[in-house]
Amino acid sequence: MASSVIFVGSPEKNPTNSMKSFKRLFYVSPHDVFFRIFAAFVPPIGKKYQKVYVDLQGPLLALLLLISFVNYGHSFKTTNTFRSPTEAVVVYSIIMPVLCFTLCKLGSSCITLFETTSLIGYGLYGHILTLLMSFLCFQESSNFFFFVCLTFFGGLSTLRIALVVLGTLVVPAARLLICSVISTINILFLTFLHFAYMHHTFIHKAYAGVSR
Repeated sequence: MASSVIFVGSPEKNPTNSMKSFKRLFYVSPHDVFFRIFAAFVPPIGKKYQKVYVDLQGPLLALLLLISFVNYGHSFKTTNTFRSPTEAVVVYSIIMPVLCFTLCKLGSSCITLFETTSLIGYGLYGHILTLLMSFLCFQESSNFFFFVCLTFFGGLSTLRIALVVLGTLVVPAARLLICSVISTINILFLTFLHFAYMHHTFIHKAYAGVSR
């Protein structure tokens, strides 16, 4: 399984030309970005999708889109939360790759921090499409439709993350635990965004008394 996943464009793995490799993280053609976004929903099966391209342009675009859209959706919410949407998304985008990288190293994975950041960053497109479809169709008021989108878009992007991580882990006993933790956190964060910022009528019990 370890040989089935190939990371392309990791600057850490090109020490002789690290500066050029680092610049390539931010210079990706629109065609390549669109393909990598599509590939973020496809399991690493077949030679074409077993390649995991490493860049920061696609993840940064996903971060900006997610922040903008969640802030827009949150503007229709009648109650405030303890953190702004921007803070929540930025904190997750920083902590999640570091946590994933740390867990992978505990499983003797050879994955690098840039590879982990790119993988998690492209996974944000699952969050974007889930929230976008739910918002456009039901204004985030239908939990059933949200969970359908969550299962499809969020599930596919999370599945790819889990399978790619699985393909880098050496310790067999750690595979199920690490992949389960990463997948659960990814899905829970998407659910948190829906109820905390996008759902118009949902009120956390800590704020229910205040709103009254």
